[in-house]
Amino acid sequence: MLRVVKQTFRGVARKIEHSAPAHGAQFFRAWARRDLLRHLRMILRGKAMGRPEEQIRSVLGGHALADDVPIDALLRCPSLDAALDLLEATPLRHWIRAARQLYERDPTLFGLDAALDRLYYAEVWQKMEQLDVGDRTSVKKLMQLEIDQINLLWLLRYRLNYRLSPAETYYLLLPVTGHISSTQLQELVREDSLTAITARLSPRPFRELLTPCESIWEIEVEMWRYRARQARRLLVQAVFTLGEALAFLLLKVVEVRDLVALLEGTALSVEKRGVRQQLVGVQG
Repeated sequence: MLRVVKQTFRGVARKIEHSAPAHGAQFFRAWARRDLLRHLRMILRGKAMGRPEEQIRSVLGGHALADDVPIDALLRCPSLDAALDLLEATPLRHWIRAARQLYERDPTLFGLDAALDRLYYAEVWQKMEQLDVGDRTSVKKLMQLEIDQINLLWLLRYRLNYRLSPAETYYLLLPVTGHISSTQLQELVREDSLTAITARLSPRPFRELLTPCESIWEIEVEMWRYRARQARRLLVQAVFTLGEALAFLLLKVVEVRDLVALLEGTALSVEKRGVRQQLVGVQG
């Protein structure tokens, strides 16, 4: 069922891409690579950790990466270097070469994850900047929130879970920022507790929303809910822009995320209350 839902979502995303004007199509094509990015991260992390092919394949759930990425050959690669060599022969070569250079400077799983994220969001942001003014303004509202979520969650994980230094943490964040500025991120990485970090958030909606949270996963869910609310508001505006199309896709991403949480919660016999706490749409 989940595979069918995801395939349907990808079909809708492709229709939006094909019906958008040239720069809009380029933006949505870049944005839609998020699943590709996630799957690549799983495969490369598995190769770096020496995991067998079948174990990595089971985590992917049987979903192909993309028509131009040879997933079976990629999974058969004996090492991370071999996997990167293979990917350099695909249309993703510009990502992979840059990621490899970053990874060689910081040969850790943190460095690999950060390299892929940094390249993906830099490309999406660049495509967004090429949109017409009206489309760019509406799309930017949603992209800034997504970037805020990514930067804040990685900052919390690097500092609190992995105990990286402030300098290491800041280096691994995205090269683009949203409402949480680079100056504030430099301030936040100096803190070493969840309470201290959320208390110093200067965008008022974020501080009020996240201060009551007691864990990183609660912050992730609240950020998702906030983004979903903003997407719904954008959908009811009078003049159509590409931001509405992005808002629609974002809400579909939320639906898929909630479906995954429901299926995993059921499989693990998690109490209903625990599952509901993980859902974005419940309070969206």
